[in-house]
Amino acid sequence: MDEGLLPAAVRDAAADRRGGATEVAARALDGLLEVADDPRRLEAAVAALLAGQPAMAPVWHLARAARGPDPRAALAGLRARLGADADAAVDAAAAWLRPRLAGGGRGTVATVSHSSLVDRVLARLGPGAGGSPGATGAAGEARPVVGLVGADAVGPEALLNAAGTGELASRLPTLVVATAIKLLPAEAFARLAGPGFEAVPLRTVAAVVVGSAVFSPAEAGRLAASS
Repeated sequence: MDEGLLPAAVRDAAADRRGGATEVAARALDGLLEVADDPRRLEAAVAALLAGQPAMAPVWHLARAARGPDPRAALAGLRARLGADADAAVDAAAAWLRPRLAGGGRGTVATVSHSSLVDRVLARLGPGAGGSPGATGAAGEARPVVGLVGADAVGPEALLNAAGTGELASRLPTLVVATAIKLLPAEAFARLAGPGFEAVPLRTVAAVVVGSAVFSPAEAGRLAASS
């Protein structure tokens, strides 16, 4: 199909190399809903997203919804839940982080890459929370005491995120903030890959936020396996 027949939102989402997975998913859903009643254009849009974003779990969920018996209803349901789930994840992550930052008096948060959820959590925590990738802090300055990362996918045994995530998790207790659309069963997770991404064992992180709940790594893995 002529790429010009694809919704602009789908083209933008497929080509986005800067936005976080939640941002890309929202844009992609808006584009898919534009063509949800045209099976040929819908399938072309799904194919473009799968080819353009091979490392993002949300695209797998979008494709499954678009190829189901009632694409419009399934896609609209995902779009509605995406915003509410993200809001809940920000609240839960900020609540988990606050006491850990307050304990030392001058602690900050270290991150590794852009994530819309991470950005929102840091904004919720307020000025001084930190968020510089790999920050260590100079003498006399506040130093990172905890890590915060997003995830492009969370599988039963590992999460997929930007390179550097594993190093951060080995250095600081690290929280993963995610939504249900990031969860994938093992077979689907194994097919995800992309330059600049790394698979990090779930056991190396401190906890995983999925929507409004904070899970242990093992609990998050079981949730992904059943997704």
